[in-house]
Amino acid sequence: MAQQYLKGKVAIVTGAGKLNGIGAQSAIALAEQGANLAIHYNSSAAPAEEVVTKLRSLGVQAVAIQADASSIDFGKVLVDATLKAFNTQTIDIIVNNAGTAVLNAEGIKSVGAEDWDPVFHVNVRAPFLLIQAALPYLKEGGRIINVSSIIARLGSLMLPVYGASKGALNALTIAMSEELGPKGITINVVAPGPIKTDLSMEGSPIAVRLRNNQHIKREGTAREVAETILFIASPGASYITGQLIGVDGGIGFP
Repeated sequence: MAQQYLKGKVAIVTGAGKLNGIGAQSAIALAEQGANLAIHYNSSAAPAEEVVTKLRSLGVQAVAIQADASSIDFGKVLVDATLKAFNTQTIDIIVNNAGTAVLNAEGIKSVGAEDWDPVFHVNVRAPFLLIQAALPYLKEGGRIINVSSIIARLGSLMLPVYGASKGALNALTIAMSEELGPKGITINVVAPGPIKTDLSMEGSPIAVRLRNNQHIKREGTAREVAETILFIASPGASYITGQLIGVDGGIGFP
C-alpha cells in the first residue's frame, strides 16, 4: 500500500456532522490518507459521533466540536478545541464547508432584510473567522479549501442571498491568496453543482435549470466533491492557489 501522504496532518472540516454530506465525506477522504480530523457540527451531535467513529476506524485521531457558525467566536472556539484535542500547535488543512441558505421563491420581492445577516454570517464571516484564528498555526504547505456553489456563478432568482454570499466567499478566497501565497499556504474554492445530499433540490425549478446546463446530466455525489477537496489538500496541489474549481458535471454559463 502506498504511503499515506497526509499522515499526521491536522485538519479541520466544518459542517461535517452527517455521514452522507460533503463535509463528512471530505473528512473521510482526508482520514484515508492519514490526516487527524476535527469535525465541526452545529446541532447534529449523534450523527457527528457516527462520523467520528467512522474516522477512528480508519486509524486516525478524530474529535467532534460543537460550534455556532453564526457566532463571532466561531473561529476561536474551533481552533482552541482542535489544538487541545491533538496537543499540537500546528493546523495543516482547513475545509470551510458549513453553509446555510434561504429560499426566496418569488425572487426580489420575497427577500427580507432579515434574510441577509444569517446567511452572510455563516457562509462568509465564519470561514473568514476560522482562517483568521488558524493563521498563526498554519505553516508552509498549509491548505485552505472553501466550499462555494455553482449558484455564485450561474445565479438563481430563487437564491439571490445565497448566491451573493457564495460569490463573496469566492472573492474573499482570491483576496486571501495574494497574502497567503508567499507564506506557502494555498487557498482555493471548490464549487459543487447539484449534489445528492439531504439538501438535494432534485425536482425543483433550480435543479431543472442546472440539469439543462450540464454535460453530465445527473446529481453528483458527496464523495466526488470530497475527492476534489482531497486533491487540493494534497502535496500535488502545491502550485494551485486562488482558483475556483467546479465539481458540477460541466455546467455551462450563459
